[in-house]
Amino acid sequence: MSIDISPGQFVTSSDGTKIWAHACGNPSKPAVVFIHGFACTADAFNKQYSNAKMLENLYIIRYDVRGCGRSEGPLSGEAYSSELQADDFKAVTNAFKVAKPFVATWSLGGIVPPDVIAKYGPDSLSGHIMMGSFPHRNMHSEVVHPVILSLIPGLMTEDIALFAKTLPEFVLSCVSPNHKLPYDVYTQWLGGAAPRAPIVRQSMLGRGQDSTAIMAVANNFPYMAIQGEDDQHLVPKNLEKWMKDYLARSEFHLIPGVGHAPFYEAPDVTNKLILDFVEKYSG
Repeated sequence: MSIDISPGQFVTSSDGTKIWAHACGNPSKPAVVFIHGFACTADAFNKQYSNAKMLENLYIIRYDVRGCGRSEGPLSGEAYSSELQADDFKAVTNAFKVAKPFVATWSLGGIVPPDVIAKYGPDSLSGHIMMGSFPHRNMHSEVVHPVILSLIPGLMTEDIALFAKTLPEFVLSCVSPNHKLPYDVYTQWLGGAAPRAPIVRQSMLGRGQDSTAIMAVANNFPYMAIQGEDDQHLVPKNLEKWMKDYLARSEFHLIPGVGHAPFYEAPDVTNKLILDFVEKYSG
């Protein structure tokens, strides 16, 4: 018995790990690689992949981060290092013959671009679109919200009962408290996180990162934050201040009534901002 992974394909990373990836849209247009967050899958961005204007104006690449979704999840902490995260990204972009794409990240997915720049240099990316995301691992403590902090122990635990209690709370924390998450989406997001061993969750959440390379290009590298005002994972005012202090070529967009997933809760606003940002920095 096997799972149907279509549409999509497996690409092989440097350590042999199989990474699921898929591309859609217009290959003649600027490429944007979408990177999901912790214990999720690339299907979180379905409202981007199915949007006619996005498909007409972008070449959209998505992949399941190692340890998530259809990609393999090695059972060792070393398998989730920055170097291997960068190699996964490179394997995906090589498979679709893309150079210097933009990246659009959600939540913990925001720490992959610094890995890529650290290993492959600042010319490997064109810009970083952060959708409820953040620029690198080491600044997370300055912007993290108390709600997600309270959930992290239950997400990293080896206690099955505690994890089963925490996971639904985690999924619901990804949208505004006022947003009613449809049951099919709730179960899809729940299912993306459930079937992984504790070592995988622990390695994803607990891994370190050297932010030297990304901060060395902070004055020149383009950033955009698409941020929900009701985010329960990040504190918007803290992120906005940090970006003003450290990222010279950045813009910050706050969306009222939206939580941690602006691409899902406010897709029309998010998609327009993505298209405008890519057009601005495509040269």
